[in-house]
Amino acid sequence: MMHTTMSGGNVTLGMRRRKKMMMHMTFYWGKDALILFKGWPGTSTAMYALALVFVFFLALLVEWLAHCNLKMTKSDDVSSGLAQTLVYTLRVGLGFMVMLALMSFNVGVFLAAVSGHGLGFFFFRVIVKSTNNGNDAGSNAC
Repeated sequence: MMHTTMSGGNVTLGMRRRKKMMMHMTFYWGKDALILFKGWPGTSTAMYALALVFVFFLALLVEWLAHCNLKMTKSDDVSSGLAQTLVYTLRVGLGFMVMLALMSFNVGVFLAAVSGHGLGFFFFRVIVKSTNNGNDAGSNAC
């Protein structure tokens, strides 16, 4: 069913005009990005900064969950296995969210994710490991 409409001198055949959002397919630097959700962060600099902080803490959380899962592997009972599975599932899901944020191809998002993972690894795998120094007291606590 084709119909012709005339609006403001523009002829449209069978379809309405839609504003298209261009997705970048190469790395770019700029605050006008589309990260995870439609319309977010938009064109606001403050919302872009909030999106970068969100991605940073999401990556940091993924590293913390990886650390927790390593700590829980010391027990072999069923409840520990279920807890490990839950933490693993949550970690993978959040890791996929970080990956989807990276698919915006925004350099700021990339740097925030890499920084979050790097700082999380340093803090949870290097600092916490050297602080425990072989001490197993509280080894199952995250």
